Amino acid sequence: MSNLSIDIASAIKSGTKKWRAAKRQADKDGNLHQHHYRQFYQYSDRVTVREVAFDVMEAAYNHASSNGKYYANARQIMYAARPEILKRTGRQEVSKGGKTTYFTQTLLKDYIEENNPPWKIAWDARGHIIEPHTNQMIGLGGMEVEKYIHDWHNEMIIPVFDSQIDTIGPTNRFKNALFIEKEGFTETLTDAGFPEIYDMALLSTKGMPVKAACDLIYQMDLKGVNVFVLHDFDYSGFKILKTLRDGVRLSRGTEVIDLGLRIEDIKDLPTEPVYFKQNIWPGYYLKECGCSPEEIDFLCDDSTWRGQRVEINAMTSEQLINWLHGKLKEHGAEKFIPDQEMLAKGYQYMKKLIHIKENTERIKEEWDKHVKENPIPLPDNLLDLINKKLIEDPTISWDQAIWDIESIQDSNI
Repeated sequence: MSNLSIDIASAIKSGTKKWRAAKRQADKDGNLHQHHYRQFYQYSDRVTVREVAFDVMEAAYNHASSNGKYYANARQIMYAARPEILKRTGRQEVSKGGKTTYFTQTLLKDYIEENNPPWKIAWDARGHIIEPHTNQMIGLGGMEVEKYIHDWHNEMIIPVFDSQIDTIGPTNRFKNALFIEKEGFTETLTDAGFPEIYDMALLSTKGMPVKAACDLIYQMDLKGVNVFVLHDFDYSGFKILKTLRDGVRLSRGTEVIDLGLRIEDIKDLPTEPVYFKQNIWPGYYLKECGCSPEEIDFLCDDSTWRGQRVEINAMTSEQLINWLHGKLKEHGAEKFIPDQEMLAKGYQYMKKLIHIKENTERIKEEWDKHVKENPIPLPDNLLDLINKKLIEDPTISWDQAIWDIESIQDSNI
């Protein structure tokens, strides 16, 4: 056989590899569906995924965000755009293997770079920044960074008296917490006021809960906090719910409150196909998770081991917000008010604080008037004094150094 013949035979073998695999699968299943054929067609005369995505991107964002009324995350926009992309390209998935990152991390960001729309998109936090001395921690997500930069200032702001009692943790502050199985929604819910409306802490993780999350939720439960869980309607979502209830190694579980998604919550929401590969039928585990027979039939057919799933992202932001308000009210989530003893202490504390605040404002006005009439001269060696303080204690800031210097001088008067 000549080299040319070998090359042709090799090309034919390579080009029909996927067909042979599909044929073998068809022999097992007894048929070959039309959508299997489409995977191997070449649509040279059709538009590309990128072209359609760019064409529908604005409409998809407006749908997901209710015309910019709410923050929308990248996957919500993808869910809104995907039906039209698949319809106009004749594809089964937006990208090979069904991965959504091609849309969220490439197509969407390319569109934003080229068009610069003023959209409210909640990008996942991919890290955090901690300020020196203030110890303020800011997540490196879109909404957090935008707010952080907006709040930058050059002024020296005199500390003010807060109208809230300083607390850490749930005691005297909140009795509701919402655990979300994925990140990307805390920004939307924060912007919609959920933490304040329900005096509610928001928790989120990526993937399965770890010991730290289980420990925190367990301790919250001991303090009387109602821990609600929001999860996808799929195998993984119910597995996360069960893990929180059972705990993980070296950590106890908690009887958290399941808000959904459940079968009654997914009406009219787009579904996705699921193909299970495990050796044991997934329905057995789903039954242990508390799924109803109807839910198990939807999630995993016992004859084909194929099923469907629905993500939280399938909802628009407005749908999610309205649905969540209804669920929380259904489960009795309400504002936090402490007992009578703590109310009495809080009342006395606030009266004292208001009195100190009024006198502080009076003293400030008197001081400003005094300084205007009698300017305060700076010490000639102020820089040297500050440097000396910073050498003595490198962990303090320049303003703390001034405070220490003046405090020592005032005490010697």
